[in-house]
Amino acid sequence: MAPPHPLQNLSTEEINAAREILLAQHRDQVISFREIFLDEPAKAELVAFLELEHSGHLTPSSPRPSRRAKCQYDVINGDKVPEYHESIIDLTNKCRARHEVIGKEHHASLTM
Repeated sequence: MAPPHPLQNLSTEEINAAREILLAQHRDQVISFREIFLDEPAKAELVAFLELEHSGHLTPSSPRPSRRAKCQYDVINGDKVPEYHESIIDLTNKCRARHEVIGKEHHASLTM
């Protein structure tokens, strides 16, 4: 099976992998996920792939940008006040590439 296109939405398996990587980073905390979605590659990373694709020279072994997931979630500690976090998960290398604590005073734009 060919690897997914770099701009294709995340699969269920990729979303679950991102979730599991984050849960491993927060073992003793309650996590409330808001969204997990594709973090599109930078244009510079994408250009080489698109040139191969448009020239008809793309193969399953052609180099591709890393698949990344952007995760927006709350960490809920003992004070029960959600602390908003954002992380980028590198799905290709199975690791957290970036993490930012936005804080308790801010909330994601989408809250159900």
